[in-house]
This record gives sequence, C-alpha cells and structure tokens, in this order.
Amino acid sequence: MDKKSVEFIKSLKPTDLPNGMDVLKEGIAMGNKIKAGKSLFLKESGFDTFQAYKEDCAARGEVIFEILLGMATLEEQVDAIKKIYEFGQRTGLNIRTVQCVPSVLVALPKEYRENAPEGTSYLMETLDDYLAHQADVPMQVFFEDHILCCPNSIETTTNAIIAGSERCGLVSQFIWSQPGFSDHRQHMIDLVKSIGMVASKRDEGFICDTFMDDGLPGFAMDCVTYVGYALLEHHIVHKLCGARHQISYGNLLSEYIPRLAFPLAIHKLLSTKEENAIGYVNGATIYQWDHDIESNYGPAAQEMLLEILFERHYKMGLQIDPVSITEKITVPTLQDLLNIFSVGARLCEQAPAWDALMNWTPIEDCADIMMKEGTKFFENAMAIFKEAGINTEDPLEMFMVIKKINPSKFEAIFHHNKDKNGTVVPLIPSVLGRQTIEMTKEIVKELHEVKGLEGNELEGVKIAVASGDTHTYGLYFVDDILTQFGAEVINGGVDIDPPELLDLADEEGLDFIGISVHNGQGLEYAKQLVELAKKRGKKYNMILGGMLNALLPGESVPVDVQDKINELGVFTSNDTCEMICKLKSWKS
Repeated sequence: MDKKSVEFIKSLKPTDLPNGMDVLKEGIAMGNKIKAGKSLFLKESGFDTFQAYKEDCAARGEVIFEILLGMATLEEQVDAIKKIYEFGQRTGLNIRTVQCVPSVLVALPKEYRENAPEGTSYLMETLDDYLAHQADVPMQVFFEDHILCCPNSIETTTNAIIAGSERCGLVSQFIWSQPGFSDHRQHMIDLVKSIGMVASKRDEGFICDTFMDDGLPGFAMDCVTYVGYALLEHHIVHKLCGARHQISYGNLLSEYIPRLAFPLAIHKLLSTKEENAIGYVNGATIYQWDHDIESNYGPAAQEMLLEILFERHYKMGLQIDPVSITEKITVPTLQDLLNIFSVGARLCEQAPAWDALMNWTPIEDCADIMMKEGTKFFENAMAIFKEAGINTEDPLEMFMVIKKINPSKFEAIFHHNKDKNGTVVPLIPSVLGRQTIEMTKEIVKELHEVKGLEGNELEGVKIAVASGDTHTYGLYFVDDILTQFGAEVINGGVDIDPPELLDLADEEGLDFIGISVHNGQGLEYAKQLVELAKKRGKKYNMILGGMLNALLPGESVPVDVQDKINELGVFTSNDTCEMICKLKSWKS
C-alpha cells in the first residue's frame, strides 16, 4: 500500500463533523414530509414511475432520447419544452425527457448570488418556476445540474421532488466550488440531507443520478478510474444512504469501445432486477471541429447509431442525449438541438437493418477488463481510506474527505497500477490522457518548426494557472505547454473563484496568471479579477482563454466578448504561440 497516499488521506480526516448517519436520518425525515409530484407524462401513460416506463422500453428494444436544455429565460425554456414535444410527435422519435440546465446561480443560496457570475442560462427562484416546466405537455422533466449537490441543495432538491423530478442530480458535482461560498462543512452536511430526502422517495422511483465527466473521473487518464470511482460513489449513495443510484456519462469518453464498454461494465456490476444502475449517455464533446461545422454531423451520427444498436442489443435502459454540432463554439439554440435529434430519428428507422451486422466482442472484452481493474481501484481506495482512519461507513465523512482532494490528484492517490516512480500507468487510456499527450506533442513540434520557438522562452516565468469552472482539458493542456517552454507552473485546479486565484498568486509571489473558462462566465470573471486587483493595489499580468462568450442583456444566445475582456486590460487568446510570446514580453 502506498504510504504517502495513506498519510495524505489521514491529514484530511475531519474533526468537527456530526455523525453522518444522524444527518442522513434527518434528511430522510425531511423527505417524508414532502409530497412528491408526478409528471403529466406519467399521469397519461399509465406507468407509476418513469423508471418503470424506461424498463418497459428496454425490454421492447425501444430507445429513449433525452434532451439537455438550458435557454436564456424561463419563458423560453417552457416554450422550448412544448416545441420539443411537438417535434417528437411529428418525427416519431421517442424523446420523452428533458434534463434542465438552469443558471449556476441556482446552486447558491440567494444571499450569495449578487456578486456571482451569471452564466448563460435561466434562473429558477421559486417552486412555481420548477412547476412551470411541465408546460402542459406530457414530458418527463428532470432537474439535475446545480440541484442535489450544491450549497443550496435543501431548497433545490425539495423543489425538484415536489415538481416530480424522479432523477435528482448530479452527485458527482459535489466537488464543485461555487462563487463566494466557502463553507464546505455545511455544504457536505446539506448534501447528505438532500440524498436522504431522495432516499425517502425510493419506493416512488426517485433516484440520485450522477454524471461521471462532471466529477473526479473527468480528470482521469485511465478509463478504469471511471469504474472505480463509480463503485466508490455507489458505496456511499446506495449502500450507506439507501438511495437509488444511477450512473450517467459521456462528454469525454468519445472512443467507441471504452465509451460503450463502460456502461456495460457498470450494468453487470451494479444493476439488479429491482434497480437499474444505468442513466444516460451524453454526446461526446471533444471530437468536434470548430470550423466547417456541418462536418460534425459525421461523427455525431456514427456515435448515435452505435448507441442505438448497443441499447437495442443489451436492453439496459441507456438513454441517448446527443449534443449539437455547434457545441464546441457556442451554446446551442433550440433549432441546433432539434437538428441533431432529427438525425437520431432517421437512424432509429434504419437501426434494425444493422443489428445482425454487429460484433460486440471487442466491447465485451473491454468491459471485462474495466470490471476487473475498476474493482481493484475501488478496493485499493477503500483500503487506503480505512488505513488512514477514515470511517468508510459514514457518508458525511467520506464526502468531506473526497471533497478536500485536489481533483487532479485523485487518480494518482488511489490507482493500483503505478510504475516505480509512482506514476499511474493507464490500463485503458482515456481520451483526455491520450489526446493531451498527443496534442501537446503536435503543438510543441509546430511551435519549434513553424513558429521558430526554441523551448526556453519562458525560463524564469512563474505563473499560476486555473480553470474558472469544472472543465479540465484546457487546464491540463496549458499547464503542459507552459512547462515545456520553461515556465514554473503553479496549478490551482478547477472551479477556482477570482479571490482564490489572486490569493494563490499572492501566496506564491506571482504577478502572472492564466485562466481557462468555458461556461460563459469569462467577462464577469475578468471584471471581478480587475476589480479585486484594484482593491488590493496590485498589478497582475493576466491571460484568459477558452470559450470567450457571454449572455449579454437583451440577447437570447451568448455572443463573443473577447474584445470587451481585452478592454478591461486582460489579454485573451486561444493561440499557444501568442500566449507564449505575450508571457515572454511581460517577462522582459
């Protein structure tokens, strides 16, 4: 056993927490006082729960599609749900569920919202706002993002249950930080209470959903870590808290064999006759081009066809949630979403002709490896927790300790397959792991051979880099590139607030800062950095990259705000050569 890992985990053991099982019981008691709602879809379909409907479709080989939807205003969201229902009726596509993506402000108690970046989606403030989503059409609406595992989870989970959201989520998001909110102890206590509230409704079909790519697996270099983490979370949510637990995934697992082997492994490990462990698969978001956008229909159609055939064959109840071909460059419009679902409708028509042509052996072989090695990961993690004195039967203590782990370190701490230097040796390399390495090599080669850079341009530069949201890919990439050109990089991790980022820079004595953003908060983030710097009486050289758009007043869709950020005195670029040259000029 890795003694360093044990000692590190031991240092994270909390000393001021109440008994987690007592907190859970309090949450269950709170849930018992809530009357759960029922969607119009269930009232009209004759099914008691959506899970029962899902199992019926799976048995018949019928695939259910789900749409991820977050419009600019509540009114637009409700209108879009009506249009989605009409689209399903017109095309025959079984699109019965809408997963809502409200503003990140929903995650915060109201008193924290004034100074937080707004994001690009609509705000829900009252129970009526949740109820409005039913939109008088028979659709099943789920509230997951910013609901179950956020600082405002007592309110949001209560409202979601009353509104009939059988799936509440997303458990994996408990590692996220929220702007201006730093009381992680209370956050974790409310998380366990909220899971207890959902557990109280297990006989009514309510489920705690999770999304792997939004949590610790999103940082993984090995697909095996996805399975190991899923088993760890299942232990806490299902075994300890007694709640139904479903596992969803998809953004980062774009390579077809591990993409489909993962749910098969989870299904074999965790699904029972009474409870299905599989949720939905989200469209992959890292293979898209940001030019010649229509070309993205090619890989999107291939991906959907394989998922349709996979579900028809294994009948697991895996719902399909494709992404728009514009996902890489902007938040999609409703029409962008309906366009990709139109492709799904036509694929479903032709799917039966493909069934006999498929050979699922490579996926089953990969799933077997994932099951075996993922179980080893889980067992190794549990052994380290126990050796470190962590109470693995206390859900609150487990959540609190995991919350304290830097997400980029999680895999290295618990992975069971390492070389003599303690570096993780991936058994089934993830796309993140492979592409980060390959893209870095390509860019470095281009910078040397085409741009004429020598490789020592940034010697003497010490820079703090961080992600303003939960996206990891850009952060890994920038860290690696800057390091290869001689910079000393202090990686602050993901989901870091402007005050925390400046605190990190001050602690390290730095005036160089790099920020990656992808959730439409870039302009507000830059404004806060500039204002905080003025208050501190300090000058920082700041580079900001990523998805540089925002939802401005009077706009229904996000627009490019790169020029507005530049006007604040923050340099913006997604060009590595420009970034290196700018840092070099600042150094001199």
